[in-house]
Amino acid sequence: MKQEVEIQVKIKNPSEVEKNIRKIGKFRNIKKQIDKYFVLPQRNFFSKNPPIEYLRIRYEKNKNHLNYSFLHFDESGWLKATDEYETIIEKPETVEKIFKKIGLILTVTVAKERKYFDYGNFEITLDKVKGLGNFMEIEAKKNLSSLKKTRESCFKLLKSLRIEYILTKDSGYPRLLYQKLKSKK
Repeated sequence: MKQEVEIQVKIKNPSEVEKNIRKIGKFRNIKKQIDKYFVLPQRNFFSKNPPIEYLRIRYEKNKNHLNYSFLHFDESGWLKATDEYETIIEKPETVEKIFKKIGLILTVTVAKERKYFDYGNFEITLDKVKGLGNFMEIEAKKNLSSLKKTRESCFKLLKSLRIEYILTKDSGYPRLLYQKLKSKK
């Protein structure tokens, strides 16, 4: 298990944001990812607001994953950290067929193009998410003494970029897409 501490913001001007990130960070690569989120018929993870767990298959060139995430929120409703259980899978299509055969339900699909940057103890990603727009995530590569200090360091880096962004409690691409799909019904 890996514990992840990150913040996510919607960005208004992706080219300006990328320019500012390139001034301080090192560009690593670009990846296209398709994330398929499944729920159990008797336990729809999305029925909780906010969801506290996800089950995902990630389709990514040469590196497909199966992932279960458990989210921890503070008393005011902000995401503190995520426990991630992840393993590489060779044939995601087969895992998806198994899930469907045993009754799991595909609930949300997130398609995105992600640009990765490294900056010290942080990984910064710029995401273009189909149906949602442009986002940036800042993730600590390691715990910086405590969850609180690690999260504060992520925010400090965000502020240092001097960019326009929208920060909301309603974050997480699967959650945002699920809410969007639900509102259309």
